[in-house]
Amino acid sequence: MSKRLQVLGASEHLICIIVDLLKRNALDYDLILQRNLNLEFKPAVPVKDITISVAEPFSKPDESDPVIFGVSGAKNKIPVFEYYLDNFGITKDKYFRLIDKSFQIADSSIIGMGAFVEENVVVSAQTRIGFGVSLKRTVSIGHHCKIGDFVDINPGAIIAGKVSIGNGTTIGMGAKVIDNITIGRNCIIGAGSLVTKDIPDNSVAYGVPSKIIRENIIA
Repeated sequence: MSKRLQVLGASEHLICIIVDLLKRNALDYDLILQRNLNLEFKPAVPVKDITISVAEPFSKPDESDPVIFGVSGAKNKIPVFEYYLDNFGITKDKYFRLIDKSFQIADSSIIGMGAFVEENVVVSAQTRIGFGVSLKRTVSIGHHCKIGDFVDINPGAIIAGKVSIGNGTTIGMGAKVIDNITIGRNCIIGAGSLVTKDIPDNSVAYGVPSKIIRENIIA
């Protein structure tokens, strides 16, 4: 008998990735989509249909089921997390870690609850990865790093050793961060950038080497 997995928030694209990642890893779950906004949901399925049950908006997820984020990016995940925590008491320990079987993580490293890890991701020694982090295809993270909560690291990014990345920051596709760098909270590092200097909180930076181009305003 299939178990149930409650999906919090609705991205028409991420839901499809979740379905495929579950199947690839032989995880037999029926998905129940929960919405904290009264919006119609329709998955993006131009190739092959998927099956997912959609609950009424603002419904309380079944307390016996694990939950998973159905949205990506800190600006979407944080409000979803806070809504379900404040209204239904869903704490961090209730979140499911969806991690591909190809994931390689050192024995001395740890990854928090609510993690979403796609194919061929590598994490080296003594690295701490926080809650609600997304690591996309072929991401590489070095030793003695600290990755904060709600961080998104996009496909092909390379994080060297002794790097700290603050809560809610997004690292763009193919970006590279050299050793001993600190990137603050709520930052955006553009795709293909090379980060060679520390980046303060609430910054948008890109380029080779990266330069701060503006403040990342929190709405």
